[in-house]
Amino acid sequence: MFRKFRDQPWYLFRYMLVWTLVLGALSALLWSPPPSTAAGWLLALTIALVISTRFDAMLAALIPALALSPEPGTTLLWLVLLLPVTWSLGVVLAVFIHNASHDQFRPRWLNPVVGELAGWCLRVNLLGWKMVHYYHHRYADDPERDPHPPGTMRFWPYANSMQDAHYLHARHQELHGMSSWFYLLVGVVAFTGFALMPLSWYLLLGPTWFAAVWMPILLSGWWLYVVINYYTHPPGVDGRNHAVDLCARPWHRLVNRVGFGVLYHAAHHRNARLFNPRPASSAG
Repeated sequence: MFRKFRDQPWYLFRYMLVWTLVLGALSALLWSPPPSTAAGWLLALTIALVISTRFDAMLAALIPALALSPEPGTTLLWLVLLLPVTWSLGVVLAVFIHNASHDQFRPRWLNPVVGELAGWCLRVNLLGWKMVHYYHHRYADDPERDPHPPGTMRFWPYANSMQDAHYLHARHQELHGMSSWFYLLVGVVAFTGFALMPLSWYLLLGPTWFAAVWMPILLSGWWLYVVINYYTHPPGVDGRNHAVDLCARPWHRLVNRVGFGVLYHAAHHRNARLFNPRPASSAG
């Protein structure tokens, strides 16, 4: 995938277009109009918040998503009761797209399958995730080239600025020097595809399970992305960020058990081929 991104100038557009066409066909097949104009506006608001690049907006999307269900109180109860399961699924799916981006599944053909399915669940696609993560490893903790260095930011400002929608286009432009209209076209297609991800899940699951199941899976996966990039790259005494392993606190140990040692981030940077980077001697 990286080779195509590097060697084929139009690969980025073709990939985004295929994603959008597949999701558009699925959504058309499942399409059922919202029961009212108000429901239509709530659905549009939910999707707009979900595809924003702000984590607080993604969290706020829970409110219109719950309001979409016929019985919001019952849906909220299901959301709370199922939260241990949906939180765990979100963490595992976030780990799986990460591991698929490193080609850690065997046989190798499983990597794009697992990666794309996990990405669909988490409102992201494998190409975008894999390329950004590639550059994170290549330029780890470089304040200029790392796609999401935390620097000395506080948690919430960082969470709301971590998703840089222009980073991938900037790296592609460095490689291929395409005109600005190309990136505008890619952006429109990609934006449409990302909007179709939550829409397709809404149509597939219905309003109740969309709010009670898919939304918490999405949010727990993105919570993990923010946590990893923020807490496992703290600033050191030299003022620069450095990768560390997290295993001291109870919640670290819980995430590591559910997420296959995902918070052993310094160990992952030392050897990215390991499915579970947790040292054998560690109990976390």
